[in-house]
Amino acid sequence: MGFKTLLANADNLQHGVNHREYREHVKDLSCLSKDLSRVVIVDNSPFSFLLQPLNGIPCVPFSARLPYDEQLLDVVLPLIKNLSLQKDVRPVLYERFHMPEWFQMHGIPSSALTVRE
Repeated sequence: MGFKTLLANADNLQHGVNHREYREHVKDLSCLSKDLSRVVIVDNSPFSFLLQPLNGIPCVPFSARLPYDEQLLDVVLPLIKNLSLQKDVRPVLYERFHMPEWFQMHGIPSSALTVRE
């Protein structure tokens, strides 16, 4: 399952749901560093990177019961290798996932989408 499928599934699951219900899933990367140009978060919940949407890599949930789930190896690992060559990961991740637009499409105000540095 690819990233576009993940976001489409998230659309179906969370459409019309108040994003405040997912507050416990939000992770603030600014506690790691003031410079987030080389920081990413990989998570199956887009709400995990609500505060820094340009640093997020969405993925499908992993299950140990699915031994052939190789998304992390086949999709995420090559992306992270590519990002390791970048001075700033955010433009690459924005171009790939357009997460600010995804949040806006779900009624989350753009004021919540500031990148903290």
